[in-house]
Amino acid sequence: MFNRRSDRLKLVLGENSKITGNIESPGTVFVDGTIIGNVDGAKVILGEHSYISGNIKAGSIIIGGKIDGHLTGTDKVEIKATGHVTGDITTKTLSIAEGGIFNGTSCMEVDAEKTIEETDGKIVEFLAKEQ
Repeated sequence: MFNRRSDRLKLVLGENSKITGNIESPGTVFVDGTIIGNVDGAKVILGEHSYISGNIKAGSIIIGGKIDGHLTGTDKVEIKATGHVTGDITTKTLSIAEGGIFNGTSCMEVDAEKTIEETDGKIVEFLAKEQ
C-alpha cells in the first residue's frame, strides 16, 4: 500500500476533526474528518466519515466519504461503495463501486501518445443501477 516514496503517509486528519484552509502535501493524505478548502497531495484517501468542501488534486484519489468539489486525479479516481461525489472529475482511470454516488461530469484524459489503436479498443464494464 505504501511502496513508493510519494505513498508515505504525510498527513492524517481523524474523525471529528476539522480544518478550514487549503492543504498541500508531498505524500499521502488520509482524511476522516472535515476540510473546508482544497487538498493537493501525491495520493488522497477519504475515509467513510470524511467530508470535503473544496477541490482535490492528486495522482490517485480514493473516496469513501463525501466531497463537494472538483477532482483531478492524474492517474486514477476511485469512488468506493460509501463514497459520494458532487462535482466534476478529470482523470485517466475512473472506478465507481456499486453503491457509490457520482453527480457531475467526467473527463477521461488519455496520454497524447496513446491512440485508440494502441489501447486495442478495450472496453471496461460499466454498470448503472436505477434507484
